[in-house]
Amino acid sequence: MLSTSSRTKMKTINADSLTPILIFRRLQGKHKFLLESSAQHEGAGRFSFIGANPRKTYKGFGDEIQEYSYKTGNTYTHKGDLFVLLKRLMPRISNTTQFPFSGGAVGYVGHAATTTLSTSQDKVQLPDVHFHVYETVIVFDHVTDEVTLIHTNIDAEKKEPNLEELAEQLLKGREDEDTTCSYEAFESTTNEQFVTSLTSIKANLDEDITRVVLSKRFLAKFQGDSFALYRQLRKKDPAPYMYYVEFEDHIVLGTSPESLIRVKGERVIMTPTEGTFPRGSTKGEDLEYERKLYENTDIRKSHEALVSAVQQELQSVCFRDSIQVIEAMRIERSKHALHMTSRVEGQILPMLHALDVLAATLPSFASTGIPKDQAKDYLEKSSQTAGVFGGALGFIGFNGHLDFALTGKSIVIENETMHMQSTVTVTKYTNVKEVLKQVEKDEQEFLQLLEKEGGQH
Repeated sequence: MLSTSSRTKMKTINADSLTPILIFRRLQGKHKFLLESSAQHEGAGRFSFIGANPRKTYKGFGDEIQEYSYKTGNTYTHKGDLFVLLKRLMPRISNTTQFPFSGGAVGYVGHAATTTLSTSQDKVQLPDVHFHVYETVIVFDHVTDEVTLIHTNIDAEKKEPNLEELAEQLLKGREDEDTTCSYEAFESTTNEQFVTSLTSIKANLDEDITRVVLSKRFLAKFQGDSFALYRQLRKKDPAPYMYYVEFEDHIVLGTSPESLIRVKGERVIMTPTEGTFPRGSTKGEDLEYERKLYENTDIRKSHEALVSAVQQELQSVCFRDSIQVIEAMRIERSKHALHMTSRVEGQILPMLHALDVLAATLPSFASTGIPKDQAKDYLEKSSQTAGVFGGALGFIGFNGHLDFALTGKSIVIENETMHMQSTVTVTKYTNVKEVLKQVEKDEQEFLQLLEKEGGQH
């Protein structure tokens, strides 16, 4: 079935023999991405999105964005505030479809300062913002088992993409054989360093500085196929947000139970999560741990502080009387943990862009309550540069819709090195001993998830 508009062309195919993983492996091209949902999640998690061969790439450092056009092969440099530039540069096209994302930008925004991933051999500097803009997107509907191919011309030229050829590639193409991967750890932040940083930062929190994202670093030598690593991770730790995005010199992959921000039309939705307990081995233990999590005084205070900070952030981008806590301190279950989550909604102010909401809610800006240079100073003094690990990854649609997940448990693969960071949000109510215990447990469980047939060696 083909449907067309002046700028958008669509084709729907029966996908009962396909999966998002199979589509990704059969899809040919460069800079591929997969934004995947575990199928049991409805709403925002109903669809998975796959794409390749972006039209443009935006890479931002400090007060400069480099725009690369794959059509012309030219690079253009733009100076100014990164979010102001992104609003100006991101194509905005009214391509009305029933899908939350039908083309646009996929990528990440980092935390505070540019991330420097360093090893004993070399260093690579990741951008503050990094996005690919895709005209063609493949949408997998987990409810109907249909796949829709969507192409939107961002320059309004009379170009007709061959969606029939793309459909044939997905239905009958050959995929690579299964591959494996392994890693060998060689550097990490010690518990002593982490506790010292955490204690020092907590002591500096006050009414103006409400919270800081802190990270514990882990590096390993990586061999094999990074997509095999992603497949292990998604199988053992499914989540509402799962992602694999290829950039020029690195790959970002991971799973996340936490949404940072969603903007759909006039609606702004945030689901702040603060407070985690392990899952029980029985239903009875699960219920007991849920009760303990819900009744933990320190966790409730820290959660309330986070929700209050989120409401304050939204006041700059939403009608104040529209901001409401729809669900407070709800306990949600992931495969390995229980999470305390609230849902805050508001109505975006007229004339604002979804990117204005993202800028206001990112940990690197208003949600820490710390000026960018001061946040950077904190992190550098404690040998922490959270970067992409303390930021968010997601999409910005041509239609203005936006959906970003927190990237605290991301993995960056670069030059045969695997970079990971366990991130925590520190408030003045944070229990240092409990946080260290949780981070150690998360780190251990996360590394165990990555092991396969001996995995680490």
